[in-house]
Amino acid sequence: MNDFYLDIEIEHISVRENELAKRNLKHLKEMGMRQPVLAVFDRGYPSIEFIDFLETEGIHYLIRLSSNDYKAERKQMQSEDDNVILKHACARLQKIRKKHLKRYEHMKTKGKTAVRISRTTLPFGKELALVTDLRDTVTTKELTDLYYQRWEMEKRYHTLKNKRKFESVTGKASVSVYPDFWAQVFAYNMVQDVRNSADEAAVVTGREKGSKYPLHTNENMAIGLFKEAMLKILLEPEEKKRLKKLEELQEEMERYVLPIRKLPGKERRKNISHKYKNNQKNRF
Repeated sequence: MNDFYLDIEIEHISVRENELAKRNLKHLKEMGMRQPVLAVFDRGYPSIEFIDFLETEGIHYLIRLSSNDYKAERKQMQSEDDNVILKHACARLQKIRKKHLKRYEHMKTKGKTAVRISRTTLPFGKELALVTDLRDTVTTKELTDLYYQRWEMEKRYHTLKNKRKFESVTGKASVSVYPDFWAQVFAYNMVQDVRNSADEAAVVTGREKGSKYPLHTNENMAIGLFKEAMLKILLEPEEKKRLKKLEELQEEMERYVLPIRKLPGKERRKNISHKYKNNQKNRF
């Protein structure tokens, strides 16, 4: 919610995303977070084994279902928002047995998992189905709003890959990829730290000028300005001058602002041929 990376994983393509998510969540618990954790996932995560992992770890979850997930149980729903029993049938447990023997034994003994499934219709007509352990005191609309917060994470990945050009690593061997990866994430957080302060000032300025929409800094410009200024700041031996240059960097970011508009939702269409756009300026 504050646009920082707290923890991030990179791994060989053969490693499943669910396993990386487990590492993230275990690291999150090691950080000593005092407030309850709600993990929000897109389609591709709602396996019954992963849901059992989340419940065992005491982590609340909200996961989007694809059209093929738990079809039989969804047909038996009495309403658009209903509690459902996912039976630990042999067919479901066989795949788990091969990779997670201990969890297989646990789930075989447990026999079933109780979840809540909420369905709603998106503006362009498709169904949005969410599975969660949150109680019905959280409304369907609130669940939908919570799920949409996950899009902010996708935008952060877009920044890392397309604006900061993470995939242009210095070498293909892991000894080259890992340092590049961590350095990029660390530099991203540094940019975001300065940008968050600039955004706060931009909001105040916009309010004073009577702007129709709240303002925030232009991310592309912020990355370019950071690239030019940060090395000079780090190499400055005098603390007062360093702080002065940092303030100047923030003020420069505040000059380039954009309005935050809430646009109507529309169906997402993938076009692989347009993945690398010619009009995407390389800022980093």
